Amino acid sequence: MTRLPAPQFPDPSAGPDDCAELIARWEAVLAKAPRLRPWLSDMIRQRRVLLHESARGSIERALWIELERWVRQFEALPQFAVSAISVTVESGEQRSPALSEEVNAVHHAASPEHAVGESEALLSDPAFALAFHCVETRVRPALSRPPPATAWFGLLHASAKPQPLLTSEVAVGLVLRVLSADWSRLPAPSRKAALRLFHASAADLRAADRLRAICDALPWPVAPDVFVAAAAKARGALHDACALFARIAAAARPTQRGGLAVLQVDRAAPASAAEIAELSETVRKFSSMAGLRRLHALL
Repeated sequence: MTRLPAPQFPDPSAGPDDCAELIARWEAVLAKAPRLRPWLSDMIRQRRVLLHESARGSIERALWIELERWVRQFEALPQFAVSAISVTVESGEQRSPALSEEVNAVHHAASPEHAVGESEALLSDPAFALAFHCVETRVRPALSRPPPATAWFGLLHASAKPQPLLTSEVAVGLVLRVLSADWSRLPAPSRKAALRLFHASAADLRAADRLRAICDALPWPVAPDVFVAAAAKARGALHDACALFARIAAAARPTQRGGLAVLQVDRAAPASAAEIAELSETVRKFSSMAGLRRLHALL
């Protein structure tokens, strides 16, 4: 197995007294998610260039401050979330969208028992339980059949922009990932065809021969124009889910633990009373989900 190169950390002489401990914390994170190494190296290089251009204070010390902030965010996340983010970042940087999904599916494919374990681990965190609520109340009701919901979840996740830190889009995307286990088990040609149709435009619908080949590769009977319209509706629902996530997160009390402690979201108006009541209904409906109960206690 090829070992990924170690990140070029800033000059220790310009760092805080505990920079050796900070490096050890990063090495612990990278040992569990080695695909983050190229991303971290790139981020250090990019930040060094930006800090050099701004010419404000010690560049090396500023980099140490950034590194401490980043590692704290990764340490706060469930291990599955860190691993999933690292795979998504790697595939997004190196491949086209269709091939990114293919690589992601290889890492995502697992036994049903393993998929259940990943889901339980992720949804025990209030941030991802909140993302689950947003998917259940905004995305799932907007989906048409066929294909089944798990395929729509897989298509939406495969089409998401890779981001290494926790935002509302990343949180919702990771929940879509664990809910789309069946999608990852479809044959590769079926997934590629579905992605092509998912991103098709009105102009693409006029290419009858090409559409026929795509539809023949799909495991479900679909009318191309209906599917393309449903895909646009699903993308809109995903946008609504992420916005709802930001509003409810803004209404939660600050916490020092878990995903909510390191969430990166733009300022949003807190959720309305009706939206909090809707969340309460989800907590009641999925009463065995510990993350939802913890989230509800923060509101």
